[in-house]
Amino acid sequence: MKFHRQLVLLLVLWASPVVSEEVFHLPAIGDEATLLQLYAAADFPVFEPVLAEFQKRHPDVAIRYSEFNTRVLYESYLERLPRSPDLILSSAMDLQIKLVNDGHARTHRSDETQALPMWAKWRNEIFGFTYEPVVIAINNKFLSEDQQPATRSELLDLIRQESDRLMGRIGTFDIENVGVGYLTWAHDRQQSGSYGRLLEAFGTNRARRFPSSSSMLRNVNGGEILIAYNVLGSYAKSWAELYPNVSVVMPDDYTALIMRSAFIPKRAPNPEIAHLFLDFLLSVDGQQLLADEADLFPIREEVVGELPAHSLNQQPDTRFQPIPLSLSLLMYTDQAKRRLIFEEWEAAMRTFD
Repeated sequence: MKFHRQLVLLLVLWASPVVSEEVFHLPAIGDEATLLQLYAAADFPVFEPVLAEFQKRHPDVAIRYSEFNTRVLYESYLERLPRSPDLILSSAMDLQIKLVNDGHARTHRSDETQALPMWAKWRNEIFGFTYEPVVIAINNKFLSEDQQPATRSELLDLIRQESDRLMGRIGTFDIENVGVGYLTWAHDRQQSGSYGRLLEAFGTNRARRFPSSSSMLRNVNGGEILIAYNVLGSYAKSWAELYPNVSVVMPDDYTALIMRSAFIPKRAPNPEIAHLFLDFLLSVDGQQLLADEADLFPIREEVVGELPAHSLNQQPDTRFQPIPLSLSLLMYTDQAKRRLIFEEWEAAMRTFD
């Protein structure tokens, strides 16, 4: 069943055009009493098992699921005020924290929120529900697994050595239009000593910019690109399990961990059902479902998964670097800093266009 669901997911992602918003309606199983409206930056087929299980437990709830990329979600929410969804879910942690810090979130306290690790919640208003290793995806026909770079320095060496083959065949997020792409690149700028050289290498080799992890992975699998940098780990893992052309590298120098987070807006039209859904999402049952059926990495330390949260504290090195939900994320939203990062990015990319 899981294999079938993954196959359906990947076929949907393969065929779907990139749109600014895609809306999915799930009618109530019983007599509809209320509507739960979600704004989400997660591919609907990934999240559908969680929605379906919630409706089994609350058969009078219909669901309207609006899917965006991370930056468009943030902008659409602000543009549409005072209209609001009941819940906002996104992996662009900096944009989520900015909305919460600007006063857009309701307080939510429950046994489920109390059970979260401290680094996965902030001010009882925003809550991490899964995390994502930020990884590199590589086409196995280009490099076998034993030849693949384990660090960013090794990646740079590879790009220099294989420049002819990699010209126009490296992919990464379009950081100007994809919120999570900007977050991961800005984090690299802060953490990586090789940031400047990597940016130069991407520009020199005419790196291509993509709107999503799924679009990058589709191109890696087909050989249109050979390396995809800063891909979300859950998507990469699903593709690698189904397609032998795709392999996943979690860099040894550091692998950033970003969180998918959720909050209930102050103007939520149905806050009571939003509270119920958020608690289900954070519960052991909901978290196990995310791990088993959605192939995501759960936050709750009690939940069993391929890379459960409790294992992060047992690593003998500093490979995994969780980005906590905190005010420190606001530095990424500072307009002067954003402008500087975009100017560096465009200067590198334009130089070799």
